[in-house]
Amino acid sequence: MPLIAVIGLSSARLLEGSAMSETVFSGPGIGNYLTNALLNADMNAVLGATLAIGVFFGIDKPFDLLCRILDPRAR
Repeated sequence: MPLIAVIGLSSARLLEGSAMSETVFSGPGIGNYLTNALLNADMNAVLGATLAIGVFFGIDKPFDLLCRILDPRAR
């Protein structure tokens, strides 16, 4: 059961840390897109990228529910 919870949290944490690593290494991705949008004051792009990252944090809830369904001790 801990493996399911770790997978759910890790996917969101990896996306969260992408902004710094993509900016430092000039890699393409949502982190670099968000940084460029912030520097250019493109608020529509900032809101879209923030919403996309927020969706990944919302994915954690189904993983928690899956843990409760699969583990009878969690009920």
